[in-house]
Amino acid sequence: MNYISTRNNQKNFSFKDVFLKGLADDGGLFVPKSIKQFQKEELDNLKNLSYNDLAAEIIYPFIGDFMSKDDLISMISKSYSNFRSDDVVKISQRRLMTIHEENNVFNIAVEGNFDDCQNLVKAMFNDEKFSKAINMSGVNSINWARIIAQSVYYFYAFFKVGNGQPLSFSVPTGNFGDIYAGYLAKKLGLPIDKLIVATNKNDILHRAISGGDYSQKKVEETNTPSMDIQIASNFERLLYDVKDCNSEVTKGVMAEIKNNTYKIDKNDLDKIKKNFVSEMLDENETVKMIKTINDEHQMVVDPHTAVGIGAVRKLGLEKNCVVLSTAHPCKFPKAIEDAISKTENLPESLKYIYDRKEKFELLSNDIEKVKKYVMNSI
Repeated sequence: MNYISTRNNQKNFSFKDVFLKGLADDGGLFVPKSIKQFQKEELDNLKNLSYNDLAAEIIYPFIGDFMSKDDLISMISKSYSNFRSDDVVKISQRRLMTIHEENNVFNIAVEGNFDDCQNLVKAMFNDEKFSKAINMSGVNSINWARIIAQSVYYFYAFFKVGNGQPLSFSVPTGNFGDIYAGYLAKKLGLPIDKLIVATNKNDILHRAISGGDYSQKKVEETNTPSMDIQIASNFERLLYDVKDCNSEVTKGVMAEIKNNTYKIDKNDLDKIKKNFVSEMLDENETVKMIKTINDEHQMVVDPHTAVGIGAVRKLGLEKNCVVLSTAHPCKFPKAIEDAISKTENLPESLKYIYDRKEKFELLSNDIEKVKKYVMNSI
């Protein structure tokens, strides 16, 4: 399979290029040149597979000759063997990153927000001399490898609860990566009805999808920090599709977005609305939803998941809908305390993270200082 950049579809890349680079040299995002849909009989053959085997079948067509199918199966088995739903969850992500003892891992904290950090990463990628000097790669949601891995659980959920009927999915959304994986699953032939973009008051995606307003505002800190974003990088992949895979037009759109002058026109908005709807919850609504779910189901959900549930209820799309639960509630003690007057405890397997010393460097939001730190560290 060949890949191209959303800003130059004349140059082909291999999966190895895509995986190791993360971001194209022209600043665009990698997408497959073409996608083969699963037919109904092929989907029927997938529905009884284990999660690991399903992942192999979905991911393998995207990787070309990067590795053999047997090697992929082995890698998947090793990767997912460390994840058990009862005790391994994404807890206190900062400490999990900063308590390491390895000498070749360096954590940088930036005086700024998510968008500032993402802009620094993109600037380093776009500095060709610098990025080549350090063999730079990116493994966050802009990396296509992560998108295809995330698309697997849409298939798995559909086979578990879909009963052959199209499902909608509500996804707490910040950088548009997870929900784009759902869009990819739909393009691959999975019967998905609507993809619900659930946001907090940093609602650029809700404003964009509901009315075409893609103007960036100041990022506000909320009780759902993973959605405190105003620049959703993966939205570029959707815009590339909406613009009929015209990379020159997409490049122009991204320049408008950078200048904060872009508005989605009606024709493009109609295309987006065929697949996406959106809704937002403010902080008070989020806390109330945590309480409501606890009252109704004796279950504690984290605030991001509460936004996903609340969006479904506000839109009236509860029927045949799956909400992606994205984090463990113990990561957000204040929101849980505000909602139900108690906090969730860390799983036993992760209590060690508070016994170790953190190690990270706090840097100003200055690209030259960040690059200097990186170069001096490698």
